Amino acid sequence: MRKTELQGDSATEKQGIRVLERFFDILSFLAERHDYAGIKEIAEATGLSRTTVHRVLATCEENYVVLKDNIGRYRIGPRSLVWANSYQQQTGLAKLARQHLKELLRDVGETVHLFIYEKGEAFYLEKMHTYNVTGLDSRIGSRLELYSTSAGRAILAALPEEEFEAYLSSRELLPRTDWTVVDKEAFVKIIENARTKGYAEETQENEVGVRCVGAAILGKNGYPLGAVSVAGPVFRFTDERVESVGKRVFGTARIISYQLGYSTNGGQGGL
Repeated sequence: MRKTELQGDSATEKQGIRVLERFFDILSFLAERHDYAGIKEIAEATGLSRTTVHRVLATCEENYVVLKDNIGRYRIGPRSLVWANSYQQQTGLAKLARQHLKELLRDVGETVHLFIYEKGEAFYLEKMHTYNVTGLDSRIGSRLELYSTSAGRAILAALPEEEFEAYLSSRELLPRTDWTVVDKEAFVKIIENARTKGYAEETQENEVGVRCVGAAILGKNGYPLGAVSVAGPVFRFTDERVESVGKRVFGTARIISYQLGYSTNGGQGGL
């Protein structure tokens, strides 16, 4: 094969990668919104030209990845449901945990979340709530910040010590609210406390007005596969409730863990 042909293939491949990157930039922006967005707004948010945004969206619209309203604004389309449902079915965690989450929801009467942990990141996999729900800013598929959330802290507490130390040394703890713990020594004590109790807590550290408790879901070898959490407004989720709800969340996470093959006979995790 000639050198010019190899160079041509390489250029085509790089161009294809750039198109994919633009595709994901645009969809990620739309996925974080709760409403339609125009081409100008999308272009400004992603740093792409309007022409590029229009071209990508036109292809997406043809495949129902996005929908366009009658004034030319776009939002995520129904095709994304196919991908989301496929992911949930392939992991199997949501299906296995669903009945246990319903029972937890019935018992505590606050919003229940299920998370999956893969390749160092956690994501919202399921969300259940009652008529008592308040405006929690959580969406299925969005990424979970580990250090400022109860579920994330529970996952960190269950990691092998060397993995937790690697996370801590590579991550800057930035304040999400005025209450977020960003001092690393204080944060280590929080994780140690979570290991002792079996569940982690946070109060208004990730979202103002919200209090959460979470517990890790463990696999066969004790490694965290995800987490369960309960979240509620601080005026309802009082100090008196935290311990009882925390123990209930831990119990739910542990039942799911047992069904996934976890055994208390030993493992590499911290819990």
